[in-house]
Amino acid sequence: MIFGISKEKAKAARILVADDDPDILRLVSKILRQNGHEVMTANDGLECIAKAEDELPDLILLDNGMPNMDGQEALVRLKRLKKTEKIPVIMVTAFGDEQNLADARKGGALQYIVKPFDCHVLIEKVAHVLKSKRK
Repeated sequence: MIFGISKEKAKAARILVADDDPDILRLVSKILRQNGHEVMTANDGLECIAKAEDELPDLILLDNGMPNMDGQEALVRLKRLKKTEKIPVIMVTAFGDEQNLADARKGGALQYIVKPFDCHVLIEKVAHVLKSKRK
């Protein structure tokens, strides 16, 4: 059992993690891989959109504050594209104020995780979104 979820019970998913902080990318990728998921990474919103269109992940974890294109703009664009509009998105960001939360929900994010985050919360929210998607 890793971070409270049995590997046998966790259904593997293909998850795209977009963040400009290499330490966050490594940490989140490690947590997700330890829970049986396949992980792809992107360093900014533009790369996230390109990879999402090419790879069609089951879930996207998207940072808000990134260079070239921030996560909010990437979220809006992902939801406008026919190929990616149905991919669920969890915002994972340092911006925990009410306005950013409201913008993320309005843009189509299903969950919002504020950095620094508890690994258990991350895994629980990922599992919840993936379970909802499979229904």
